[in-house]
Amino acid sequence: MLCRRLTTPALWVLVILLLSVIVSPVFVYGEGKLELENDKDTSVSLKQALILNTATEKLYRLVLEGNTDQALQELTQIQMVFESSSFQGLTKVEGVHVLAECIVELKEATAQAQVHPEQWLNASAKLRLAVDSLSHPRQPLWLQYYKVVSEDLNAMKKTLIANNRQALKQAYDSLQGHYELIRPSVVIQREPYEVRTIDSWLSYAGGLSSSGSSEAADIRSMLGQGEELLNELFGKKKDQSAFASLSEFNLPWKGIMLGGIFILFILIYVGYRKYRGEQDRIRKVPPRS
Repeated sequence: MLCRRLTTPALWVLVILLLSVIVSPVFVYGEGKLELENDKDTSVSLKQALILNTATEKLYRLVLEGNTDQALQELTQIQMVFESSSFQGLTKVEGVHVLAECIVELKEATAQAQVHPEQWLNASAKLRLAVDSLSHPRQPLWLQYYKVVSEDLNAMKKTLIANNRQALKQAYDSLQGHYELIRPSVVIQREPYEVRTIDSWLSYAGGLSSSGSSEAADIRSMLGQGEELLNELFGKKKDQSAFASLSEFNLPWKGIMLGGIFILFILIYVGYRKYRGEQDRIRKVPPRS
């Protein structure tokens, strides 16, 4: 009786709601169970990384202020947090190893802060960026260095045009220095083969830039390779689609599927209404005499 009283649009809405009730538990259970199993450890690791990130932010401010005593105390706390934390799911073994190296490097730089303040600042910035890449995997700070390294690469190109090998070496040293600052962050977030590729290119570029007998064609080819590699490293791939992939959005599959089903039924309903309207117009046309 209820179905007879309902209009056609109401029936379609009822069908859609029933399908959503039936399909949702399947996706909730299937995806939710998998997320609980896979993301439980990652959630704990991320909380630990965020605690470490807050501590490194405080440490970096102390370094900027030149407060060596408090900076050393904060660094001791950072080491304790690091040793008691697990970053499973956030990075690989190489990432944990390079993070430990940053802490050790900063300890040594802090001991010589009065003699080498610039080295102390660079070491603290390197740790700051590395921990940030661990705690903010989607929008890390180190990606902002794309403009900086691009300018270094452009400076190398200009020196090649001017045939100034001394300026070429200086531009390369600037590029290498900026890369060394973000390298721990790269190791934490990128695959080992990507890190090895960039390291190999920098070594090759350094050899060509230091040699006074390098051919201009070889340097030009080297710079072209470097531009391509750096674009890929920073996610600026050539001919990259203007549309973001689904993996870049934190959308649950159940939402995507239900949304697709809903849109599909809306399209079917609109087509059905259009068809009924055309049929009604045909019936209303009077027969020819």
